[in-house]
Amino acid sequence: MELALNDIEVVYGRRRRRNHAVRGVSISVRRGETLAVVGESGSGKTTIAKVAAGLQKATAGTLTWHRGDAVEANGRPSGQRVQMVFQHPVQSLDPTWRIRKSVLEPLRHQGVPHEEANRRVRELIAEVGLDPEVLDRYPREVSGGQAQRVAVARALVSRPEIVILDEPTASLDQTVRGRILTLLAELQQHTGVGYLMITHDISSVRRLATRIAVMYRGVIVESGPRAAVLEDPRHPYTRALIAAVPVADPRIAWDGVIELPRNPDGTLAIPSCPVPGECREHGPGLHEIDPDHLAACSS
Repeated sequence: MELALNDIEVVYGRRRRRNHAVRGVSISVRRGETLAVVGESGSGKTTIAKVAAGLQKATAGTLTWHRGDAVEANGRPSGQRVQMVFQHPVQSLDPTWRIRKSVLEPLRHQGVPHEEANRRVRELIAEVGLDPEVLDRYPREVSGGQAQRVAVARALVSRPEIVILDEPTASLDQTVRGRILTLLAELQQHTGVGYLMITHDISSVRRLATRIAVMYRGVIVESGPRAAVLEDPRHPYTRALIAAVPVADPRIAWDGVIELPRNPDGTLAIPSCPVPGECREHGPGLHEIDPDHLAACSS
């Protein structure tokens, strides 16, 4: 099973105040793999996550599911196929509900019988390393790390094909962050779920990602296998991003803006284009520079 977003465009505002948050983005994520979408704040990565989750309507483009040779178009992903772990887990849980009710809610929408639903909730809470007594607490009564585990359990309880991870370790200290990443990797190996991870934390990308897509000003400028992008980045923005993001302390939120040198006409002032050949010959957009490794023309 594969979720594909094809030529997605998202425009906010009207007329002269139109803002192209995303322009012509195409990505796909399969069961059992993790696609990390990285970029600075305002690059468009969170908008892509919302489109994939069905929380944001695309201005143009399509969302499709591929199962073998079968292709199914679906403008709004089903909750049985896609779930999301939000950046701030405590805020994503209803403060007036006990945790048991929050984790049960996706199964209630699916019509799962009560006894079966409770059994699955207890099993999954144990799988994410929490004591069953947590289910009787309110969100304010658990730690940030426990809340993140609850959020992961809630996302997986309905057995989705894809889980979207929106900055899954941003609010956690280094020790808890490592535990959550290990948990996510183990659950993926056990369930075969696919992850679409939105992050700026390069250390998390190194540990969990299978493939990487780098976004800059609403477009993808480089994509490929994890090792290819991190160890041999080709686009100047990818190089700047890897060099600039602080990874030593995840408690420090990085909201900086990477400014690349630009010519008066708006093109990047880069000595050499990452795409072989003359820019006028290969044109804009992504081009394959190595097997499965794509980069955009920087002109």
